[in-house]
Amino acid sequence: MSGDVKIALSVIAILAFALPVLGCGGASLPRSHQAAEEWHPPAEMLDKYADKNGMVTRAAMEAGLHADFTKADTNHDGCLDASEVRAVNEQRWQQDQSTASPLIDFEHTGCIGFDEFAATPRSLFDQFDKNGDGKLTPDELHPGRKPSPAKQPPPQGSNGS
Repeated sequence: MSGDVKIALSVIAILAFALPVLGCGGASLPRSHQAAEEWHPPAEMLDKYADKNGMVTRAAMEAGLHADFTKADTNHDGCLDASEVRAVNEQRWQQDQSTASPLIDFEHTGCIGFDEFAATPRSLFDQFDKNGDGKLTPDELHPGRKPSPAKQPPPQGSNGS
């Protein structure tokens, strides 16, 4: 076995032992606090690209992703370096917590280009766009979500009085 493989296997073995042990320690929140924590569905990552009717188009998402990438690329070199990635990941964690999707340099280039930056939202869009029309309706984006009370139709048999 090569040295890199031995190191990787050692790290995996240590993590396999350490993570369960570390998970047992420390104070846990009382159940009342745990229940009060807000869960963030994965679709929230796409909500910010929705129009006033709650519809997200692929074009709007791509435009939003380009704007987000440009904002994150503070040195304007077309590639997110380690400090820029760290800033984006910290922001994502603060906003999305349970569904935060960290940026990872999957191409091992030392920085994250736009396609890596956009990979997770694009994949999520494709998963929700079941009919492949390039648009996510509120029903596709949030299946099973009840409309807000202001948008619900009156009950049948109601005469409005």
